Amino acid sequence: MRATSYIVVFIGGIVLCYLLFSLGMIDRVDGIPGTQEEPLLSLPTYLSFLNVMLTAVTAVLGALAIGIGVIAAYTFREMRSDAQRAVEEKVADMLSEDSINSRINAIAFGQRQMPTAAELEEGFDPEDDGNR
Repeated sequence: MRATSYIVVFIGGIVLCYLLFSLGMIDRVDGIPGTQEEPLLSLPTYLSFLNVMLTAVTAVLGALAIGIGVIAAYTFREMRSDAQRAVEEKVADMLSEDSINSRINAIAFGQRQMPTAAELEEGFDPEDDGNR
């Protein structure tokens, strides 16, 4: 996951630098006068800067989505194989001869609950009206 975040930040930085250089936002490289020398360029420069920032954020989020998709594909494959192994183990355990015999013995030879003598007394059930 750490490698994915490094790759996303690197791609975002490259995109941001390219966009800033191509629009002339950095004056030392291109030599075009900036907003300090010409106030008429301040609004278009600001709008261009916002455009560059939003484009860079979109590129970073796109790279992050691709990275998450790749990681999710490998994780889903691992989860699926783990689930299949767990189900196979559970089915083998449930269908083993010892498990089936213990269920049969519990049903066939299990002790039934016998009614107690207390249930036959009149005061046991307060809603009993005596009709039996």
